[in-house]
This record gives sequence, structure tokens and C-alpha cells, in this order.
Amino acid sequence: MRQKHTPGISSRRSEYARAVLLDPTNQEALRSYAAYLVSKGDHRMAVPALKKLAALTGREDDNRCLVRALTASGQAADALSLFGRDVRRREEDMDYIAALMGAGRYPEAAREASAAYRMAGKLPFARIHLRARALKDPEAAAPEYRDYFSTLRDPGIGLDYALLLRALGQPGEALGVCRELLDADKVVPDYAVRLLTCRLNTDLGEKERASGCYEHLIQDALQNLDDREFLADLLSGYREFLLTYYPVREAETRFLSHVSAQTQVVSLLATARLYEDIGDLSEARSYSYRAFRSDFLQGGMAYARFLAGQNEVRESEKVLLYVLNNAKRTREIETVAGLILDDRWKLYRRGRLLERLVAILEQRVALLSSDGLEYLAVACLVSASSARREKDVLRCKEYCLRGLDAVPAFSTHIRPGDFLELIQGCKEEGVCDPQVMSPLERAGEPGQEHNRAVREFTESCDDQERRILEYLLEHHEASEIELRRLLNTRRVVGIMNRIIQKAAASGIEIIEKRGVGEGGEIYAYIAG
Repeated sequence: MRQKHTPGISSRRSEYARAVLLDPTNQEALRSYAAYLVSKGDHRMAVPALKKLAALTGREDDNRCLVRALTASGQAADALSLFGRDVRRREEDMDYIAALMGAGRYPEAAREASAAYRMAGKLPFARIHLRARALKDPEAAAPEYRDYFSTLRDPGIGLDYALLLRALGQPGEALGVCRELLDADKVVPDYAVRLLTCRLNTDLGEKERASGCYEHLIQDALQNLDDREFLADLLSGYREFLLTYYPVREAETRFLSHVSAQTQVVSLLATARLYEDIGDLSEARSYSYRAFRSDFLQGGMAYARFLAGQNEVRESEKVLLYVLNNAKRTREIETVAGLILDDRWKLYRRGRLLERLVAILEQRVALLSSDGLEYLAVACLVSASSARREKDVLRCKEYCLRGLDAVPAFSTHIRPGDFLELIQGCKEEGVCDPQVMSPLERAGEPGQEHNRAVREFTESCDDQERRILEYLLEHHEASEIELRRLLNTRRVVGIMNRIIQKAAASGIEIIEKRGVGEGGEIYAYIAG
């Protein structure tokens, strides 16, 4: 049976955006576009569309969507301003309580959540009430936590209570709460509670008990848990415990006996960190490199950080170039961008690396989240500043214009004015002021219809077809064997024939065959 084609992320987002651009007053287009962005977790990018939609309709459900997006994107004070004016408060109003919490108005949030819990009896309201009380007055919140936990026996409230007791310097009482939680859930005890138990035994100086807790939890978690963040936290705590309570060599032996046999990247990186802490940089480098070979993204970024920390910036740059060139998912590329632009490592000073980052982000600009657009804008600003120092006025202006175009709505780390200041400086310092932007194509000019057809064709392709087109666009041509490696399939010839036939049916030429080489058929991207 032929499967129904499902449009890719790029296609769906482009369709929604195109509909909004064609008619900014199209309510259904705005609603669909905003809902799509929210489903992808990009609340910041959804805010402008939701503001426009709410202004057009005045509907409370549209305003509530705006409230949630504002709160989730760190604009809780703006979300609160909508209540009483555009949004009516409800008796059990989680949106209002979340906005109060986001705005730091904890006493009000506690009162609202308490009233909602008394009315509805829903545990999330009780947990928020207690958390808000603890954020305002931790010591006064502890007895209330005890009363709620004794009555409800809720594991979430119990864990929050134990964490509060530990923060208040009461590890013995916190350990008692954890034991109650573990005794109540003997089948599958909560991993977070078990890790907290390990730390509490350490706080109490129970060396052997803490050691046994850690080692039993590590054996269980490494075999049964697929949560890298938790595993990294667990192994970090174990490493710190061993180096605090045991001589270095004994700590090394114990750690390796429980961790190094595992070949997953989180274990390799934890072992690398152990050796870094004890000053054995040769072993630290070896394990970091093995992590890179095990997982090019997470391991590669960690290896690059290690190299940068050892002032081996050139090697760090090579690793990150490899990671950038092999990352397939947009979110992966955005993660690498965050590392390159991190001011701690200052890897953005490497010109070739920064130039490659800008090029890759611009290739995927239609897929970038708000964070990704902000990374692109910052990278352009750094490039423009570098060009100005080198007295390259044209390049500085070009990067400014490209970066200005990328700045997202509600940007948190960069503003349009940053680019305008550089452009003004270029105009004041330059002997002449040549233009860097090409004139826009007018309707009916040669090439415009063709370029539009190519864009629309690309958006209609499935994931495999789009990956091939992106690869050929970057490399100009590729052999059959290279495309097999790219897609991890032997069906490249059929896929290429399908692209060529679909393009022909759309009235365009986009790929041509250029004979046969050692790697099989050779294909070239020819669309202009």
C-alpha cells in the first residue's frame, strides 16, 4: 500500500508562514502558525502571531494562548497585564498562577494555588502552593510541607520536602523522608529519590553507606535508564564523593570498576572528568577523545571544550568543524552554535569556524528556532565587528545587514541597534560608501519565476529528498556512494530518479547526471 506523504517540518512551517505573509489578517493562518510554533516549544516566536491574532479576534481563548506563550518565554509580567482586561480569571486558573510564579510574585501565587487546591483537590495546585511558600520563606514552609506530605503521601511533594530540608541544613530529617518514599514504592523506587539518598548519606558522613548506595544505583541506572542528564549528574556526584572520602588512587580504582566498563558516551566523559580532576591530563584527553569517537555530537563538544581548556584552540576548532559538518538536525546545530559563541571558551575568535557557523545557520534559516536566529544574529555581529577592526567596510556592512535580518522578536542577548551602531561607524569612517545589497528582482524579470519554483519544489520534498538537495547545494556534486553514506541506504538511484522526475513534472531542472565514476553515478545540482 502506498503511504500518504507527510510534509516535513520545513514544508509545514513555510506553508504557515507564507499564508500569514500573504494575508496577515487571516485568523486561521495565524492560529495554525502559532499553534505549530508552540508545539515545537518555540514560544518566543509564537508571541507576535498570537498578539496579532488576539488583537484581531478579541477572543478569550486566543488571549489565553498569548498568556501561556508570554509566560513560557519569560515575559510573565506582560502575561499578568492581560488578566482582568482581556482574560477573565477563573477559580482554578493555572495560567494565572503560572504567570504569578514566573513574575516572582510568590505570596500571591501561594494564595491562589492554595484556594484552587481547596476547591478542586488537585495535587499540582498543592505542590505549586508549597513551592511558592518555600521560595518566599523556606523555614516557614518546612512545617507546612510536613503536614501536606503526612496527609497526602504524594511522591512529588515528598521529594520537594526532602530537598527543602537538605537546603535548610537538616540532612537527617531529609533522609527520613526519602526512606519513607522508598519504602512506599518498593517495586520501582524513584531514581531522583535514590540519588538524593546517596547525597544525604554523604552529608551525614556515612561513608560506607553512601558508597553502597551510589554503586548500587550506578549499576542499575547504567543498565536500565536512558536519561543522559540524570546519568551525568549521578556520575558527577559519585566522582565528587570518591575524591572527597578516599585517597586518589583508591578513588580511581573504585570509579573505574563501576563506570569505565560502560562504553556509552556519558560514562566515558565522566571518566575523563575524573582524570581531569586528579590532574592526569593524558588519560583525560584519551577518554575525551574516545567519547568523541563514540558520539560525535555530545562527545565532540566535550572534547572541544577540553582542548580549549588546555589552550589547544586550533585542535578544538578542527573538532567543532567536523561536528558542524556532520550534524543533521537543526537543534544539534543550534547546540553547537551555543558552544562556539560561549564567552567562556571564546571559540568565536576562530575566523574559519565562525564563518562556517554563519553559513550553516543561514542555510537552515527557515528551520531555526528563536534561539537559533539569535545565535545567527550574534555570529553576524561578531563577524561584522571583526571586519570593522580589519577596516573591511563592505564585509562589515554585509554582516550587519544579514544579522539585522536574523534578530528574532523578543531577543534576549542582542538588539537591532547593535548593528546600526556598526553601520553608522562604517559610514562615518569610510572614504566612500559602496552598496553591498543587490537590487531586488522585479516581477517578470528573468530568473524570478524559476527561483520561486525551485523553492516551492524543495519544500514539497520528503526528508530524504531534501537532505540530498541540501547536500548537493553545499557540495555542488556527489557520487552515488557518497549519497548512500548520507542517507544510509542503497536505494539512492531510485531516489535520484524520483527527484529528477518530480522536478521535470514541476517544469524545472534541478539535478543532472554527469556520468559514472569510481563511486557510481555522479549527480550535480544545477538549479540557479
